[in-house]
Amino acid sequence: MKTNPPPSDSFTVISGLAHELDSPLRSILTRTQKLIRDYKDRDFEFISYKDFKVIISTLEQLERQLQHCSQTTSRMLYVGKRHARLEENRCQINDVIKSVSAGLTQQLKSTRTKVVSRLARQLPLVGIGPIECHQIIHNVIINAIQAMPGGGVIKVRTFLDKTGGIIGIDVTDEGVGITPEHLSKVFEPFFTTKERGIDKSAGLGLSIIYSIINAVGGSVHIKSSLRHGTTVQISLPVYKSK
Repeated sequence: MKTNPPPSDSFTVISGLAHELDSPLRSILTRTQKLIRDYKDRDFEFISYKDFKVIISTLEQLERQLQHCSQTTSRMLYVGKRHARLEENRCQINDVIKSVSAGLTQQLKSTRTKVVSRLARQLPLVGIGPIECHQIIHNVIINAIQAMPGGGVIKVRTFLDKTGGIIGIDVTDEGVGITPEHLSKVFEPFFTTKERGIDKSAGLGLSIIYSIINAVGGSVHIKSSLRHGTTVQISLPVYKSK
């Protein structure tokens, strides 16, 4: 089954962002208040090893929750780009794919996942900046990794469509696939089939991808079937100098 990106409204984005940040912020407040309550009246010059472990454990939990909030708001900056005109720029898509794959080496190894690339030679530059392009490829590959909890192969292919003046990027995983009812919603901000929470999905990856690609005049489609994996098909315009 194949899907096209549906539109999303601003209220959904704002409501989703508030919901996504509310839970960790409440947890941070509760844990901080407890830490203060438990130790502010303690009169001692040293703390026991047990007390030390409690304090450090709490601080580590707070750090993870603050990172989650920071990552959520950072991703929202990319979502906002759909309402702003991106500066004209260009990059070599094959180089970006190689860079993203290299940067994910440790994660790929720990998840028993492998990226197999079939990159067309002598591709022209794409009409999108390297930062935005990196964000697109990174998000797609991360989604593919998460779709294969037992590991597997991610196939990445690039090609040139001379007739349409576009460069195509296909990313295919061997994961669990997406149900038809979920497939129609995957580009909506904060929609996710994964568990929410700390170190989990914020449901922003595909929305970010759609926003950036749409802003530069490209397109993105997803084909998926249960137990047979998913393919993300991206089309980006060839860079044209003025």
